[in-house]
Amino acid sequence: MSTARRREREAGKRRKAILTAARRLFWKQGYERTSMPQIAAAAEVAAGTLYLYFPGKEALYSALLAEGYERLEGALAGASGRGGTPRDRAKAMIDTFFEFARRSPEYFDIIFFLLQREGKGGWQGKFLPQQVEGLEEHMQACKRVAARILAEGDRGVDERRLGIRVDAIWSLLSGAIFYFKETDSYDEVTEEAERILLRGLFPDEVSPVGRKESSQ
Repeated sequence: MSTARRREREAGKRRKAILTAARRLFWKQGYERTSMPQIAAAAEVAAGTLYLYFPGKEALYSALLAEGYERLEGALAGASGRGGTPRDRAKAMIDTFFEFARRSPEYFDIIFFLLQREGKGGWQGKFLPQQVEGLEEHMQACKRVAARILAEGDRGVDERRLGIRVDAIWSLLSGAIFYFKETDSYDEVTEEAERILLRGLFPDEVSPVGRKESSQ
């Protein structure tokens, strides 16, 4: 292996270690209480090295947001690619959204809740314009996956109405997770939320069975 290739691999590993440390600290302590020196110590790199990779906390957080959105988009795209009717695939996507929150709580909180809990108003008003532009594209990529399925289920819906519908579903699902994820009723609440959404989106294909039913 060439020296240049070895350095490239080492740099990639170091960057990954920094992001992993930052993700865990942001999730555990919140955005404001987490400092760059703390992240450097957790990643076992010098503070100067950390700044070579990320010029500040905003850059680190936006990188984690991008990672989270990419993971969520991949999961949603995989669910949407399954066979069946638009309702079947919409159900699979809702299940995937809830499962992502369960399996990747650090990423999910970083995307949806962490800044909001601290009264920061979300990442849209906090980061540099180019960072916001990139993150908006990541978020919209996730929503476009859902929009394609909903458009198949309602051929007459116009683009503006479709966008509003996706935003409403996005908010309803994340709200159910925010309020109930730490409660014993989480599974029941999210299952009922899914049933209500599917009934409203696909009124001619109502199934009386909940989320645990496998697609027929």
